[in-house]
Amino acid sequence: MKKLLVALLALAFLIGGLTPVQAVENGVDATGNAFVVPISTDEGNGKYIGCTGTLIAPSIVVTAGHCVLDANGLLTKNVYVGLAGSVRSSISLSDKITAVQITSTLQNTAGGKVQDDDLAFLTLAKPQALRVPIVLASEKQMAEFKSKAIALKSIGYGNYSNSGTEIITYPKSFDGTYSPINSSYTNSAYMASTIGKSCTGDSGGPILNITATQVTLVGILTGTERGDNDKCGQKQSDGIYYTLFTIVGRYANLAFSAATDVMNSQDQTLSTQSSQIANKDAQVNQYALLRDSLKEQLAATQLSLDTANADLEKNQAQLESANMVIATLKKKLPQSIVCTKGKLTKRVTAVMPTCPKGFVLKD
Repeated sequence: MKKLLVALLALAFLIGGLTPVQAVENGVDATGNAFVVPISTDEGNGKYIGCTGTLIAPSIVVTAGHCVLDANGLLTKNVYVGLAGSVRSSISLSDKITAVQITSTLQNTAGGKVQDDDLAFLTLAKPQALRVPIVLASEKQMAEFKSKAIALKSIGYGNYSNSGTEIITYPKSFDGTYSPINSSYTNSAYMASTIGKSCTGDSGGPILNITATQVTLVGILTGTERGDNDKCGQKQSDGIYYTLFTIVGRYANLAFSAATDVMNSQDQTLSTQSSQIANKDAQVNQYALLRDSLKEQLAATQLSLDTANADLEKNQAQLESANMVIATLKKKLPQSIVCTKGKLTKRVTAVMPTCPKGFVLKD
């Protein structure tokens, strides 16, 4: 069992000059943190990988998408999540999650390369107390954070040094700033630091902006900038360590869907377990706060779309051509199929969906 909990694997590689995420080297002890959780994922063939996640609601954890894939790059539900701020050794088989919601655009990472849209939401079988409310950064905030090089903090359960010989137990953190350097990925950005750096096991950890009144989740850690073969990377020519993260606020729809699923489940439980109403009401309130925050972001997105539509309506000369394009695009809407492999099922969404190797189309 001990080997199951401490076995670590290089979790993700970035395209070009990027390394797999390693761990917080030169970090500060973050034991007892209210929202960072240790994750252990069954990769198959008796191998497990260690990751980090962020508790954003009592039953919802967000992490890196590549942290919930098996050795073949396929989604697995054999994921185990420990208590927030606890030691990694606290994870047990009873901590298995119940569901995963992952970005449909995440590419197969079996080759060891991080891709864009590297994000997943996990539904916990055992809700945890959310002692600190988490706010997802809006697009407006992200632009402001970047322009001001706002202070950021990263927390993770990765290796403590480049040697990788330590048995990882508790989380560590390090500070940095939002880097003005653009990532090659559409929905990713960089955290810059001259103090600490990420190593194996930190994938999925939170990138946070923390003030006296609010904790804002800016992104989910996925990779590091590479200079040589060091496990934890090395400083670049400008003397800075760069940590890649997925911008979490751009996945409000996915987060809202996960929260809605959990709320529906909780509503059913409340109808049959009246003795636990007070406890369940507290959880529902947490989900309502998350839902309201996500609705505000969706409303802002919709407003931007409405403005764009108004501009299109003013351009009458191109209306006929746009309608022809829309008609063509409607014919290319993605379809979903369900594939099976023994007891496993997998939903595939694409314009012309096909089952992965080894799976067959469900009747």
